[in-house]
Amino acid sequence: MKIPAFLLFVALASRLSAQIPVTDVANLVNNKISQLENTAKWVTSIAHLKTQIDQLSQQIGIEGDIREWTGDPKKAAGKLVISSLGAGDLVHEYGQTRQAILSTVAGLDSLKHTAQGTYRAIQNIDLEGNELNRDLQTFRRYAVLDATQANTQQVTAQTKARETELQEAIAETLDDLKSAETDAEVQKHAAKLAVLNGQLAQVETTRRREVDALAMEKIANDSRLEQERLAAAELALKDDFLANQRVTTYMKSLKLRQNEIR
Repeated sequence: MKIPAFLLFVALASRLSAQIPVTDVANLVNNKISQLENTAKWVTSIAHLKTQIDQLSQQIGIEGDIREWTGDPKKAAGKLVISSLGAGDLVHEYGQTRQAILSTVAGLDSLKHTAQGTYRAIQNIDLEGNELNRDLQTFRRYAVLDATQANTQQVTAQTKARETELQEAIAETLDDLKSAETDAEVQKHAAKLAVLNGQLAQVETTRRREVDALAMEKIANDSRLEQERLAAAELALKDDFLANQRVTTYMKSLKLRQNEIR
């Protein structure tokens, strides 16, 4: 039996079409669109990230400018030489202590004291050429006063020299403060200036304290002298009263003897 040529063609075409794969055009389009959207999102994210990086770079630049203007406080402080502040002078003792003065003076030193020719030395020889035996305790107070005055003069000279040094350092610091380029430098010089002014005040206080000590010594001596004079006057009155009583008693005894003789 012979198969018609038309049917044979149809059967052959069907087998060929079954071997060719079918392409899903819609799926391909959707995938392409999704890729394009993802790419657009990545482009947007990258642009946003670049903006953030630019802003951060600007911020870092501003902070760098501020740091350059303010300076490094630690580095600036490291340039501050502590010895230039005279830290050792904060505990420096000027002159002598009162205990040292009391332990070195002698009772009659003040009689020989002339204050570099200002006074005459007090003579200690009587008309017969003999040395007068004076009371040491009476004149010791004046020796202490003279030694305190000499100590005050010494402290005044020492503090005056230190005061000159501090004023020169203050002048230099003010010049440095005017030429400071950073805020850290300004703070460093301002702190140094405060310390120097504090030391200057301390030096002045030390000198004033010594002057006050001298004045107090003089007041104490004058007060003691007035007290001794008052006590001596009271004692003299009492001695006069007792002497009068003795004279009266003696005169009465003479009268009794005269009456007995008669």
